[in-house]
Amino acid sequence: MATLTSPLRGVGSRLRAGFGRRRRRDELLERLVVEMSRANVLRQHSLFLDQLDRAIDDPDLAAALSTLPDLSDRERRLMLWVNREYAVLLLAHRVGAFCWDELIGHLRVLCRNEVFQVYWTRTVDHRRSLAPDTLDARVRDTLNGIIEELAADPEEWWVVGPDVAAD
Repeated sequence: MATLTSPLRGVGSRLRAGFGRRRRRDELLERLVVEMSRANVLRQHSLFLDQLDRAIDDPDLAAALSTLPDLSDRERRLMLWVNREYAVLLLAHRVGAFCWDELIGHLRVLCRNEVFQVYWTRTVDHRRSLAPDTLDARVRDTLNGIIEELAADPEEWWVVGPDVAAD
């Protein structure tokens, strides 16, 4: 006696296999998008740092790049350098080289620097329009707290700011 086999037999396993391949492909595409985004962030920061380096070396370019009025060439170069150092620390966090706690630790040290404190005060208007849910706004708020606490007790600099397990 001949048995009839349904043309639909095995369709379920073929569909599951197809869905599995599609899921893996989608995961790979998602990882590729993340890596491309990270590469774009790194490239943008590389261009920014190159501009800062050139401006630090050339007073005319520094004057064109700086938005702070009434600075000597030396002061402008210092402000650009401190901005560069701050940007490097944020980039390290953005690309995963530093966790939040490590970023705050590095920023705590930077906040002890008098030139950075002048930079932070002089550039307060630059940070007023940051969207509240961004890394930059979170860092701004944290640094404002660190600087306030440092002013109150500069000898306790290693404990100012948020608890290290805050993130």
